[in-house]
Amino acid sequence: MLVELELLLPPLVAGLLVLCTHLPLGMQVLARGILFIDLAIAQLAALGSLLAQQMGAGSMLSIFCGMLLAILGALLVGRLAQRFSEYREALIGLLYVAAASVCLLVLTADPHGGQRLASSLNGDILWVSWSEMLPLALITPVFLLLWWRGGGQKDAVFYPAFALLVSLSVPLLGIYLVFVTLIAPALVAQLSQSRSWALAGAVCGYLAGLLLAWQLDWPAGATVVLALLVTSVLVAWRVKRPEAAYSGGGGSGSSYG
Repeated sequence: MLVELELLLPPLVAGLLVLCTHLPLGMQVLARGILFIDLAIAQLAALGSLLAQQMGAGSMLSIFCGMLLAILGALLVGRLAQRFSEYREALIGLLYVAAASVCLLVLTADPHGGQRLASSLNGDILWVSWSEMLPLALITPVFLLLWWRGGGQKDAVFYPAFALLVSLSVPLLGIYLVFVTLIAPALVAQLSQSRSWALAGAVCGYLAGLLLAWQLDWPAGATVVLALLVTSVLVAWRVKRPEAAYSGGGGSGSSYG
């Protein structure tokens, strides 16, 4: 059992690193009404990395290319959100579909295209190493300090920081898990009006998902996604029950800002 926990420690730490930044980012995403931004930016990051790999670039250069395309995409999203606020979700969704379609075209002639595509979507969190998460570990405290001082909510900081963190998270967790980590805990935080409940549910989801994937030999990314969704629903249901009983089920709680 101790050996299993030791092997699962790096992926758990990687998930917690992403969670630390994505909870405040997710709450800002919900407040701004741009839910699809994570899928779009994550897909652009994956596309940039894939393009670099197709041209024979190394792993570090591939990550940099994904980061660059993600930042450009985030700036574009910010511009669209300002200029076409009523249609921002539709436009961001179209950006995601366009990036995903380009990925498919790029991988058409690649004999390992299916494997690369699956890796970008589901990730390979179970085999994340300490060295792979080092860039994210270095940037996370800087971002949290900036956010704590109130600078992260400004457009000029939010969009580039969002793109940078997502582009570093996608190679570790995959697009699906990054998206769920961004949205599910933020929703729990709004429902419970407590970040502590949101963090507790997400940590339980990551731990349960990793243990299940390891024990049952299931795909780790998909297993953690489902576990995180289940624990988020349970936590949200648990914290809303006392309020519903007190109000007789007739009222709704105030949102968590």
